[in-house]
This record gives sequence, C-alpha cells and structure tokens, in this order.
Amino acid sequence: MFVMADDDDLPAGLVDPEAPDADAQRSLAGFFLARGISVDHVRDAIETGTMTQLVAAAALWPDASRLTVGELAARAGLSEDLTRRARRMFGAIDPGDEALCRPREIDMIKSFAAGAALFGEERTLQFTRVMGTSTAAIAEAALTLFAGTVGAPLREAGRTDAEYAAEGLVAMTAFETVTTAVDVILRIHFEQAVGRIGTEVAVDELTFAIAFVDVVDSTAIAGALAGGEIAAALRDFDRIVAEAASQHDARLVKLIGDGAMLAARALPEVIGAVDAAVTAVGEHPVLKAAKAGVTLGPVAAHDVRITPVS
Repeated sequence: MFVMADDDDLPAGLVDPEAPDADAQRSLAGFFLARGISVDHVRDAIETGTMTQLVAAAALWPDASRLTVGELAARAGLSEDLTRRARRMFGAIDPGDEALCRPREIDMIKSFAAGAALFGEERTLQFTRVMGTSTAAIAEAALTLFAGTVGAPLREAGRTDAEYAAEGLVAMTAFETVTTAVDVILRIHFEQAVGRIGTEVAVDELTFAIAFVDVVDSTAIAGALAGGEIAAALRDFDRIVAEAASQHDARLVKLIGDGAMLAARALPEVIGAVDAAVTAVGEHPVLKAAKAGVTLGPVAAHDVRITPVS
C-alpha cells in the first residue's frame, strides 16, 4: 500500500502544490520513486497525464531491474531458444534483445525446465500455454472489473489521470489477494480433476458425456437491447451455467458468448447440469429460453481441453 508523500520528501518542483490533484500526484510520485522509477520518468508522466500507465508495472514488479532473454535463460539454466518458446507459450511478448524480462521470471523458467525434464519439452510447452491462456483471462477479468465498477464512474466524474491512477494503484496493491485465491481454487480443481478423471489421467482418449447449452434467439435479443443490457444478461448466463455444472459434478469446459460446453464422466451428471441450466435460463427476464444437446462417447484429452472425436 502506498502512503501520502510530503513535498519535502519529493524532488523540488516535481509536484505543483496548487494543482487540483496535488495530493494524488504526491502519493503516486512517492510510490513510483520508491520503486526505482526515475525522477525524469515520473515528471514526464505528471506533465503528460500518463501516470496511469506506470501503475501496473510499479505495483506488480517491486524490483525495477530487467533482463534480456539471454540473461534470463543463463540464470535459469535453460537454452535461450527454449526460454523464448516457453515465454511465447505463456503469452509474453518476445522482447528481442531488449532487457524487458523480470527477475522473478527466473524461478518460473526454472520450473519450466524441471517440467520439461520430467514430461518432455513439447508436453510442458502445451501445459505452459494452458497456464498462459488461463491467467490472461484472470488478468483481463480483473481489469474489466475495475474499469466497469470503479474506473468508469471516475472518468464520468471528470477525475484527472493522477486521481484515476491513485484509485488504480489501490486496486493493484490488492493483487496479492488474487494470487491467494488462485492458489486455493487451483488446489480445489486439482482435487476434483483427480476424482473426475481417476486412474485414466495418463491416457489421450477418454469416455465423457458432453453437452452444449445455447440461448434461444440470442441474435434477436441482442438487437433489441443496449450493449450494457446484453452484457449483463450474458454474464447471468455464464453464472447460471457455472452454478449448474458445479451443483451436478460436471465441468464447465468453455463459454462461447451465448453458448457453453459442459462435460462429465457419466450422463446423469451432465444431464442434471443441463436441466438446471435450461430451467434457470427459462426463468430469466431477458434470456427467456435455452436449448441443449447431450452425447456420450470418446473424447480427445488434449491438455486440459476435452474435444469430441465422433
């Protein structure tokens, strides 16, 4: 958490004490300087109204130092080529020869190397891709949550960049609670996956019950509503399907706008989830109705994805 900085604690002239958002500027400037961001960089952000852009990097990475991919690979004990491939798989932009990698990536790349030694490079790269896409969704959902519930009202109220950034920093410093939640949720899903897949965890083809649930006439519904209204209705659909799946020991494999794919090891579980979801959608004031299809047969267990093969 950041604290208010006094003008005496900051370089002379960095913050205009007469500025309407001087308090927010002081708080942010003190935080940024403590995190190793240069005075010139902070001054430029104040003058150009871009303090918000510094918030994420400063809050997430207390160590401001950076490494090249080559340096990262050397310190992790992995080849540079494989290190680049691993970073691409979890969704990081390739920095070329620039020093843009974070020192905390060293432990992550070491973990990748250990996984590759145990499971092989290609399998571990695929698993890394799964982690990357999953965590990208979490990050974007968190930012969307802030933007929709906190950011939009601030913008509408005409708050300055520094005031907006100060609120964003409060949210970003709560990031550690997200990592704690993800750790616990991941452990729960590991436990449930063991129960769902059982002793067949090593095979590439399993027998599963698969279901697809779709909102009826979603195109017409979307055309009759404003963007915010249809977004809220689809969020309700996501919640309905997720709750139905968990209540009947099925897994929500993926959401596709107005549709969802569910899976379970046996028909009764997936049918129970489908019935619950279709009933709840039918009671929704906007969505009105849903249709579903269910099948039982072989699926390709491709990483954590379940893909029907017939």
